[in-house]
Amino acid sequence: MLPNLKRFGFEYEVCDDKTEYSIYHKEKPIKLNEEMTKAIEYLLWYVPNINSIQSPKNELSSSLDFEDFVFGIIKNYMNLENKDIAFLDFVDDDIVKFYEDEICTHSQKLILTKQENESKTDSLLRHIRNSIAHGHFNIVGDMLIGFDFKTVAMDREECTAIYKIFPRNLLKGLYSLNQEVTAEKLAQIALQRNGYEVERFKNTKYDFHFDFYVKKGKKRYALEIKKYNDIEIIPEEEVKELVEKFTGVYENIIPVLFINTSLLKKETKMKLKDENVIILDVRNIMKMLNHRDILAEIDE
Repeated sequence: MLPNLKRFGFEYEVCDDKTEYSIYHKEKPIKLNEEMTKAIEYLLWYVPNINSIQSPKNELSSSLDFEDFVFGIIKNYMNLENKDIAFLDFVDDDIVKFYEDEICTHSQKLILTKQENESKTDSLLRHIRNSIAHGHFNIVGDMLIGFDFKTVAMDREECTAIYKIFPRNLLKGLYSLNQEVTAEKLAQIALQRNGYEVERFKNTKYDFHFDFYVKKGKKRYALEIKKYNDIEIIPEEEVKELVEKFTGVYENIIPVLFINTSLLKKETKMKLKDENVIILDVRNIMKMLNHRDILAEIDE
């Protein structure tokens, strides 16, 4: 008997014309068209944050603070609704049986478990990659169906994920990760959602520039976005450069720094505050993405 997953918002598909298939490939190697070959290769080696030397890092797609925003982008590109997705603590054997011999090829579904401190996007990509790497997948029409199993005992495996998707849409979403899911893009979207005009900073009078020129009503801001990888505290030399950059910057333009505030010592924050620099962190940007004008609140 299928478990009721309505409390997760998930609905099983109702389908009168399911297609029978086997997870075992009849032809070896499996026969793939050019588009599906590209999709399988990309999902196996090149998606962000998986265990592959070819895999790029995308810190925001791994961020738990931004996980719903990032996963929302992927979900929209894949044309998935909430009823198509369930994140569970475990995948019941009856759910596996429901999908393992025949599927509805019109309806995409994601049933996934997440590791501790793992984002939804990273979970999805890890499970897909594992299922392909271990051969536990097949192609049914334009659909990719896969299961991710882990060994829990010498003679027993446990299913940790089931997916059936149109991979071309997922690839579009993954391409979007590189274009949209950046600190610059998130800051821009957050500001625009609160009525700010945002444009690239144009500067011809000085040797330095800022990332964005931001305006709303009579207010003008110069926004600088700083990202630091693999450091715990910003070095004093970098702090000095930051403070110098913001000192007496432009008349009637308020400097704004978007940064992970855990990297800033208390003294550094005070130095920047003395230069009338507004500091925004991840929590501020999240609130602005939800249409709360934190920048105006801090400014006032």
